Amino acid sequence: MKISTVFALVVAVGAAVLVVSGCGSTGPAPITSPPQGPPNPTPPANLLYVDHNGTFYAYRLPLHADSKPERTLTEWPGLGLTPAIAVGPYGDVAVSSPTEIRIFHAPIVSFEPSHVDLSIPLTPAITEINASGNADLVDTEYDPNDNLWLFNNIGAEISELRTPFSKKMQASVTIGFGQPGSKAAGYTNLGDGRFDVSATLYVYATNAAESSRLFKIAFPYAKPPGTTGLNLDQADFVDASQYLPTSKNPADLLLGQYVGALRTPKPGSPPSPPVDVMSQFYEPLQPTKGLIPNEHVNTVVGALIADPPRELIYTLQSTDGELDVYGLPLGGGAKPVLRLKCLAGASSCSHEHLFLAP
Repeated sequence: MKISTVFALVVAVGAAVLVVSGCGSTGPAPITSPPQGPPNPTPPANLLYVDHNGTFYAYRLPLHADSKPERTLTEWPGLGLTPAIAVGPYGDVAVSSPTEIRIFHAPIVSFEPSHVDLSIPLTPAITEINASGNADLVDTEYDPNDNLWLFNNIGAEISELRTPFSKKMQASVTIGFGQPGSKAAGYTNLGDGRFDVSATLYVYATNAAESSRLFKIAFPYAKPPGTTGLNLDQADFVDASQYLPTSKNPADLLLGQYVGALRTPKPGSPPSPPVDVMSQFYEPLQPTKGLIPNEHVNTVVGALIADPPRELIYTLQSTDGELDVYGLPLGGGAKPVLRLKCLAGASSCSHEHLFLAP
């Protein structure tokens, strides 16, 4: 999911097995289709999409104290469960059930069946399916080249659907995550995925011992996986090139919900107890100096997305779904510059996502 100036975070694998869909081979298979170049610049963001447990809110940017959604839509009328949702760099929206992907072209005015531009049935050629014919899509993300990626907890499988989309598609790349002997071995409970501006794929994953890590694999996804060494959920990236020329501090940043120590222990001293805070790291990371955030906010967010041209970060509180806006980069003792209450009701201000769109 890369939106406007946001590079969506994400994924990684550990010695992941790459499979070109349809060929049936396994191992570090080369990508047979022509490699894609760097992503094109995306249009500036004019909309902020807020997803609360299957309800879709569209806010006009810039936000202000009395901002109200321009549209409030049910993402999959009548489905009975919360669908996976992703927004592409040009504003198209993919909404997915366990059996089907529905593509809606921008501008988004309705998610009723009559407005579906393309319906793609989920098949074994696209992603793992169980005996009941269902996938378990924990996340879906667009990459900077407008391709759609599926994160399936059946088989801990990540697959790419490459544009142009069609009704009878096959995955162009399949990544088996958490393979034995890899850096991600055992981390088979997939979470959110994201891409940075270079189309490096990151994934947040957890193992059976409830240890969680952010992993990465670089485009063209045929290289050995890596790990950031961080327990960092809701990760998002800011590239200095995404700021406006007038920015006074165009820093490369990694943002997310961090679990870990806030300081490097002195020699011979035990590490400080871990905390759970929204944090900011300067890039590139420097593991030899300790992976410690340079700034943090004592809050727990369920979603986060950065808007570098406006020098802002949008977050959704995990507790009540409140939409908070912070300055970018985060400064010491950062406080929200704007707060908007969740409109979905106490029982639905959860299962959160944020997207920027043209």
